[in-house]
Amino acid sequence: MNEDEIKGTAKDAAGKIKDAVGGLAGDEELQAEGKAAQITGKAQKFYGAAKDSIGAAVDTARDALGHATAVDDMTGTAERVSEKFNEFVRAQPVLAMLGTAAAGYALALLIHGGSRRR
Repeated sequence: MNEDEIKGTAKDAAGKIKDAVGGLAGDEELQAEGKAAQITGKAQKFYGAAKDSIGAAVDTARDALGHATAVDDMTGTAERVSEKFNEFVRAQPVLAMLGTAAAGYALALLIHGGSRRR
C-alpha cells in the first residue's frame, strides 16, 4: 500500500464520519461534504492502486526482457503518464472523481450486466 492509498483510505473514513454526523445532526451540508470526501478518498485509493499496478507491470516486463532498452522507454512513458495523471487529479479533483465513478460503473456493468435474471 502506497502513500496515496493510505491518504485515500483516511479521507474515505473521515468522509464516512462526516456523513454520519451530518445525518444524525440533520446537517445536509456536512453530509454532502462527507460524501464528497468519501468519493475523493476512493479516487485517491484507486489512483494509488493503479500507480502500484503500473509500476509492478513495468518491473515484471523489465525482468522478463532483461532490462532491454524498450522496457526502459516504457518505464519513462509510464512515469510521464503517471505524472500527468497525478497533475490532472490535483488540478481537477471533481472531474477525476466523476471519471473514476464512471469507470467503476462501467466495470460493474461489464461484470454484472450479463448475469441478470430473466
